[in-house]
Amino acid sequence: MNKYQVMFGCSITLIICGVLIGMLGFLRENMLIYFGIAALAFGLIMLGNWISKAYTYICMDCYLRIDVGVKDALFALPAGGVCRRIYCPKCRRRTACKARRISLRVHMY
Repeated sequence: MNKYQVMFGCSITLIICGVLIGMLGFLRENMLIYFGIAALAFGLIMLGNWISKAYTYICMDCYLRIDVGVKDALFALPAGGVCRRIYCPKCRRRTACKARRISLRVHMY
């Protein structure tokens, strides 16, 4: 088990715990809601970091390989199938880019 598998599992766990703790804090009207929001935000950041390291996108117009950041990994609009609308620096517009899974073994030392 490598660190990226652990990162994915921890991010999903933090998102679920953040939602549950936030709901519990909302129902009881106490400070738990802030801990829930913090756990949810940290889990989303970890998930975006994992997606940016695990996937690369290929522009369907010019075939440029695009490595996205955390923000684009989380908030890019879907374009059907495994495609997302990502800004292509070569085409200079948002185009449909196909996701391609990267083997994370190359990142292990």
